[in-house]
Amino acid sequence: MRAPVAGLAGVFLCAQWHFMSVPLQHQVWFLGSLFMHGAMLCALVAGGQELFSIDGTELRFSIFLGLSYSLAIGVLVRPARLRAADLAQTVRLLTGPLVLAVGVVGFLSPELGVEQGLILLPACVIIGLVSSAGCQQLSSSAGFQRVLPMDDQPRIVIVGANERAERMLTSPDRNPGTSPAVVGCLDDDTERSNGSWRHLGPVDQLETVLREEVVDEVWVQLPMRSHYEAVEGVIQTCRTFGIPARVESLPFQGGEGLSRDERGRSLRAVYQVTVTGSPLRLVAKRVIDIVGSLCALALTAPILVLAIMAVKLTSRGSAFFKQDRIGLRGRDFTLYKLRTMLEGSEDRQGGIQHLNEKDGPVFKVRNDPRLTWIGRWLRRTSIDELPQLFNVLRGEMSLVGPRPARPKEVRRYESWQHHRLAVKPGLTCTWQVSGRSNLSFETWMTMDLEYTRTWSLRGDIVLLLKTVPAVISMRGAW
Repeated sequence: MRAPVAGLAGVFLCAQWHFMSVPLQHQVWFLGSLFMHGAMLCALVAGGQELFSIDGTELRFSIFLGLSYSLAIGVLVRPARLRAADLAQTVRLLTGPLVLAVGVVGFLSPELGVEQGLILLPACVIIGLVSSAGCQQLSSSAGFQRVLPMDDQPRIVIVGANERAERMLTSPDRNPGTSPAVVGCLDDDTERSNGSWRHLGPVDQLETVLREEVVDEVWVQLPMRSHYEAVEGVIQTCRTFGIPARVESLPFQGGEGLSRDERGRSLRAVYQVTVTGSPLRLVAKRVIDIVGSLCALALTAPILVLAIMAVKLTSRGSAFFKQDRIGLRGRDFTLYKLRTMLEGSEDRQGGIQHLNEKDGPVFKVRNDPRLTWIGRWLRRTSIDELPQLFNVLRGEMSLVGPRPARPKEVRRYESWQHHRLAVKPGLTCTWQVSGRSNLSFETWMTMDLEYTRTWSLRGDIVLLLKTVPAVISMRGAW
């Protein structure tokens, strides 16, 4: 099997030119989609082999088939077409790669007899089409699209409205459906602003815009020679907020090191990335999120059921509590928790504001009078946070990341504190394993910013391992 695997690796490398022409956010989605299609086919075929006791086949047959299918899709199918495909189009698009993968694996598997091959190979095609249709339905849903580091269309703000920005957005080499959504433009000259874009104000209003709008990138189109100080100020603001900035660099023509964007294409632009997040690392992080949250839900299901029953039996109202929170780049989402307070407690916060024991915009009371007796215990043990595993599965949160803040808290953030919104919020982070509510608000924010600037997969795993004793010790959980 080594030779076939080596051959497939060669095909994969040859296909890189096709993949790297895809925008960053579509790279992440496409890699996740390839993994899902291949893994689902591998799991179903392996299950069928075991269930029907097909002789002459081993587990490596299923693994090789799933790998071949993923690579065949990557080579033969354009990401933009797969992303926009409905159910019928998905079946048509993936039939060719599936038949090719099954044929190649069948040819390279001499252990398969004629009889087994006539049964198993057509069955693999049928199983593959059914599983791929299901995968595509899942990956096209709003929930799975939140896996991405940004929405389907990145939301951009243009600083300096001119013809160059228009040409970049309508470039003929841009893949269909990949043009970003323009939130608006900032320009000191209102007459120069493009009529198709909303004018957000002069350039010095960028900070206000980043506070009020969901923005994934800032495109700077100001002439560098005559507006150097303004460009420098824009870059500094983007760095503070954790927003990538793309700066036209016509004065630096000929510098190849400055003329490649995150897709490897020549743009004659300096691209400043403020948060580490290569496509492969983001996909790996998402895989860890999915596998980890599913395992956690399976292990804690009996505890969660008992906790739900306890909440229902000891107080009126729903067992679950829903609250608006702020996620990646300022996007709103609904966070789920087990209810720990009396029903209607949100409306009573104003009456106990004087009891707040925390500095900054957050509100925390060690002995909150609104807590039920079972709710107090659920908070101490962090069991009330378990429903957020569903937020992780939906892609709105990650297992590791800064805790999601409430909208009214974010509105009171200082500029540098907005940097924590540059990554997905999470269930645990440095703050959770270092004392939680016992720490000051500024220390909390500093820890979160350090995470957003330096996160790594290894660091995430270390934080997850540290979370277990932190939860058991209940230190700072109130």
